[in-house]
Amino acid sequence: MRALILLLLALSSPALADVTIVDGDTLRIDGERVRLWGIDAPERKQACQISGQSVPIGQRATDTLRQILSNGPLRCDAKDRDRYGRTVSECWAGEINVSDAMVRLGWAWALPRYSKERFLPAQEEAEHAGRGVWAGHASCEAPARFRQEHRR
Repeated sequence: MRALILLLLALSSPALADVTIVDGDTLRIDGERVRLWGIDAPERKQACQISGQSVPIGQRATDTLRQILSNGPLRCDAKDRDRYGRTVSECWAGEINVSDAMVRLGWAWALPRYSKERFLPAQEEAEHAGRGVWAGHASCEAPARFRQEHRR
């Protein structure tokens, strides 16, 4: 019985969870898809023109998320479910708010409709500093518009 309790505790520990990065705003935690709260990151195959060159911004967003998650143990607090049945969560890597970091680094857009403008200052900072999708007079399409134009 004691071994079963220890196993259940180990399985419930976020530090021991099996985490896979799906794209810049979606994780798979122990097989469950988790969408990061309050942001929208480029789609995996999305590219845009930055300083006259085609840049794979979807891949850059995914790589940035991987880098952010290396900052400490992952902790996610579920906030909602989206229309696709995914859990929408606010997540931290150590002390770093993952959504805020993605927007601040310029690899995600703030979704004030859902986050009550919480990440707009981070987006304004990224725009002003020319980071990520805001770099070099970029002409990057917002992910929602990209999805609409490239439906499967």
